[in-house]
Amino acid sequence: MAYWYIAREDELLLDLDTYMRPTAKGAPWGEMFFRRRLRDAIANGKLEVTGVWLTRSYTESHYQVVIKLYRTMSQMARLVWQLHLGSDLYRGRADMMRAVRGYPSASLLILPSEIIDFYRKPDEVCICQEKHTTIEQVRLDENGAGCPVWHKHRGMSPWELFGKNENLSERMVALPLGNVPLRFIMERHVEEDANANDGT
Repeated sequence: MAYWYIAREDELLLDLDTYMRPTAKGAPWGEMFFRRRLRDAIANGKLEVTGVWLTRSYTESHYQVVIKLYRTMSQMARLVWQLHLGSDLYRGRADMMRAVRGYPSASLLILPSEIIDFYRKPDEVCICQEKHTTIEQVRLDENGAGCPVWHKHRGMSPWELFGKNENLSERMVALPLGNVPLRFIMERHVEEDANANDGT
């Protein structure tokens, strides 16, 4: 089972990857970019918080956080706060683009279990046993076998938001300072595979 929590107007939803990963200052990522930043935001009167819930993600050493706010906040402000408090950058950029495009569930958490001692029930529950991966769900969706809850709330893939990133092995293109010709941006220099068949 997977439990879906869709952000309310008075909630921040954070995805904290590798909470104990060391930072340049030595303290773990979750300490530096979540706990201390949240503490300072509350202490400086920037966020009025009534509760914080920490729960495990599907991935070991990853956590999810819900922060209940005293009052409602605009969606874009909430998305920016989530990034400031250490939520995953890649998730955050997709959430922001979904919000810009008017997607109804711009920010949500998908968890392997219900949040302990939480003040509300999940918004949706699906029967999926494994973590939803976008590429797999898009493939299944095309065959009519995808998770209907994923399709309803997360049907927009990253390449629909930003275009496909080919991630080819390429050599670097040196960009000049000043006005960069777009032809430089558009260049492709794919590294040749030394083991490729030369056709002979």
